[in-house]
Amino acid sequence: MDLGTTSGTRASPPLRKADPRPSKRQLEIQLGRLKILEKPDLRLEQYPVSAETASELLYMAGFEHNDLGGRVIDLGTGTGRLAIGAALMGAQDVLGVDLDEHALALAKENAETAGVRVEWIQSETEKVNGRFDAVIMNPPYGTRALHSDARFLQKALQLAPVVYSIHKSSTRDFLVQFVKDSGAEVRQVRSMKMMIPHIFDFHEKKRATIEVDLYEINRRSS
Repeated sequence: MDLGTTSGTRASPPLRKADPRPSKRQLEIQLGRLKILEKPDLRLEQYPVSAETASELLYMAGFEHNDLGGRVIDLGTGTGRLAIGAALMGAQDVLGVDLDEHALALAKENAETAGVRVEWIQSETEKVNGRFDAVIMNPPYGTRALHSDARFLQKALQLAPVVYSIHKSSTRDFLVQFVKDSGAEVRQVRSMKMMIPHIFDFHEKKRATIEVDLYEINRRSS
């Protein structure tokens, strides 16, 4: 049976569209260039999220679960590292909220450096309202104001169906139970070490590391 002849060349596979989002390593490098507060307020627990930890959380939310495509809010944004990262990942609208005007001024400067658009609002977390597709945050860990981490989580679950949040590993049992009692579900917990620079007078070392958990939390459908 004559099946004819071919040119001997193979048809090229269809071109795959390049993903415009940065890789996790590229994101870490970009976030590492952003400024942090030189004199943070200990009462507000203004511990900066490291570029490595921020990129890991954003990678989890954006690449692994595709939850950063719509409206995203960063509660307790500080100098904006997570909010700016979400914008770099292609979020449609990003809102960063913080009580400290000095932190927000630096966040605005950082956004200009990164070349992204983020809306910044000075407000207490409890007073924030609206509907969002996802919350990302590095909230206070509750070491100065007891259970402030839980209050942030409570508000986050009111604002969006999915929350990506960073907490001290030592509070895991409490937070997992708190989320369950709030009618939500911890879908994933990823542990890592986070570097904290020498930013407070009581810090004895140039830098220190703490164990943190990165959470994916889903609000259950009613």
